[in-house]
Formats: sequence, structure tokens, C-alpha cells
Amino acid sequence: MFRKILVPVDLSIADETQKLLAHAKTLSEQWGSEVHVVSVIPNVGMPIVGSYMDEGFETSARIETETELAHQIDASGVDATAHVLNGTVYDRVIALAKSLDVDLILITAHQPDLKDYLLGSNAARLVRHSGRSVLVLRD
Repeated sequence: MFRKILVPVDLSIADETQKLLAHAKTLSEQWGSEVHVVSVIPNVGMPIVGSYMDEGFETSARIETETELAHQIDASGVDATAHVLNGTVYDRVIALAKSLDVDLILITAHQPDLKDYLLGSNAARLVRHSGRSVLVLRD
């Protein structure tokens, strides 16, 4: 049904990442889909904030993220291509989905906090702004 599936993960929530990857594995096996897993490292923000970070912080964060993403993919047993990006989560996921020409973005959604009602969560933004099908998994 779907040729390519993109799975954005938040590596700081290992249980959620594993649940999401397990679903991706099941779906990809049923459909014969190619799976891409992405983790986005948020920008530091204002230059003044970045000036407080150690030299090499971005490189170190990228290496740690690549290592943890590979570990999570291996632990799940899903055959997937890993991607680590920098920037705003929803913008980078939408851009990657377009460049890879994925058919489906597979995400989880958490119970929204008050700030999510005011600003919107990454999941909500992906659903609203992506030109791709988005499947939201809930507990």
C-alpha cells in the first residue's frame, strides 16, 4: 500500500521510539515498504545561547544522536535507513518526506500540554502541513 515510510522519532523517549519502530516494522513487512527513520536535533536558537555551548557541541550532539538512532533501529529489528538532521522538527521532517518522496509519515502523539494548545505540537503541525499521508499512533 505504501512504498516508503518515514518515521520521525524522539530519542529522549526510548519506549515510545521502540513502539513506533515496532509498528513501522509490522507495516513495512506487510506492505513491502522501505523505511526511513529520522531524528532531528533542535537548533540552539539565538546566537547568544550558542555562545554558551562548548566548542564542538554540534558535532558531539550529532555523533551521539547518530549512535543512539542506530542502536534504537538495531534493537527494534526494523530494516531502515537512518537520518539525523538539524533544525525545527516539523520543517525538517516535511522537507525530508518531500525529498525522499515518502508515501506515509508514521508518528506518535502524546497527551497535549497547555503550551501545545497555544503553539501546536510537532505531530499537529505535520498533520496540518505535510503533503503526505500521516498516520498518528496513540496509546
